[in-house]
Amino acid sequence: MSWKDWMDEILKWAAENPWEFIYYVLLGLSPFFLASTILSWRLAKHIEAEERRKTKKSKKNANMAEIRRAKSD
Repeated sequence: MSWKDWMDEILKWAAENPWEFIYYVLLGLSPFFLASTILSWRLAKHIEAEERRKTKKSKKNANMAEIRRAKSD
């Protein structure tokens, strides 16, 4: 059985049973959806942490500059 015959069988089955076909496609793709969700959540948390770190660092640098100006006066 060649790949072309195999593909024809799958397309014929999908045309005859579209809801079952969609069910199996979604069942097969669901682990990838789950992985995408988890990775997106982790990326969002990492970006938020990085923004907090940058804000904290900029506030610290601003305070240090203010202290240096006060000492030089």
